[in-house]
Amino acid sequence: MGKLGGKTYRRILSIVGILIFLAILYYGGVEALRQVAQVNPLYLVCAFVTTGLAAFVTSVRWGLIVDALEGRAAATPLHYFYYVMMGKISSTFVSQYVGDYGVRPLALKASSNTSMGRALYSVLLDRFFDLILSLLFLVPGLLYLGGFISPQALALSVVLLVGGYWALIARNHHAVSSLLGVAAGAANRASGKAPIVKGALGRVAPTLEGARAGFEQVGQKCITVANVLTLCRYLMMALRAYFITLALGLSIPFGLIFVAVGLVRFTLLFAVAPARLGVLEVGWYGVFALGGVDRSAIIPLLIGLRVYGLVFNAVLALATHLAVTLRPRKAA
Repeated sequence: MGKLGGKTYRRILSIVGILIFLAILYYGGVEALRQVAQVNPLYLVCAFVTTGLAAFVTSVRWGLIVDALEGRAAATPLHYFYYVMMGKISSTFVSQYVGDYGVRPLALKASSNTSMGRALYSVLLDRFFDLILSLLFLVPGLLYLGGFISPQALALSVVLLVGGYWALIARNHHAVSSLLGVAAGAANRASGKAPIVKGALGRVAPTLEGARAGFEQVGQKCITVANVLTLCRYLMMALRAYFITLALGLSIPFGLIFVAVGLVRFTLLFAVAPARLGVLEVGWYGVFALGGVDRSAIIPLLIGLRVYGLVFNAVLALATHLAVTLRPRKAA
């Protein structure tokens, strides 16, 4: 029996992801859908605002990186936000990597003198900051879910790890750059035999390599600000999920949601289905189940996160598109 090719493997994972989401809808039934439809509008508005803030912080961070690489303002803040939303909407229909590493760089290249290589390079460096923060949360989050450490110990661990990383990178980002080069090489060599490992490491390695070279170019100030913005983005994402939880009338501690965001973001390395179907749901379900949340609360929340996340992104993308396209007409 022959080995599965990369394309075949991705198709299988995409189908599995879609089937997982359909299974969630099926087992949730009409009652779960009714609960998702009957929401508290105030909390839903708060969830929408935090969704917009998370996207805005992402666009500011990416713009900061592009401008540092270019040595000039390559685009306006509005256009950076627009390109980020274009990437998010595109990822609804294709793999997130096509949206992030395809649409965003192409949009930037089309509207500025930035080369395609540098535009792609900027996205790789931008995604690195998300990857490193998720990794910092990985071990403490798993220990917390396993009942080995208390919430207080979790908070202390996160502070120490994030603070230690920030202190190291502030003291000598060249040393961190060298370590990233070693890690990228190791990821390439270990991408080996198992398709799931090869796929995940195949996505990590270019990000690490892009970060390694990027650290040498963008400078200390850009790196420091990008780290702070990444933590702000993480907080906005956790608040969005928390407000959706409240809008659905569910009671899930914010601390558990905060931990879940980091762990779920890490699982996205394995997401190839459009809109990351299946992987997101499995990640959220696993974390909440380990955290002691009842299944009757998890299923409506998974549907709510998916449905309202898509609606929020569509509204933000449409509003930004109108703002970008109508601006020249007003000027005229």
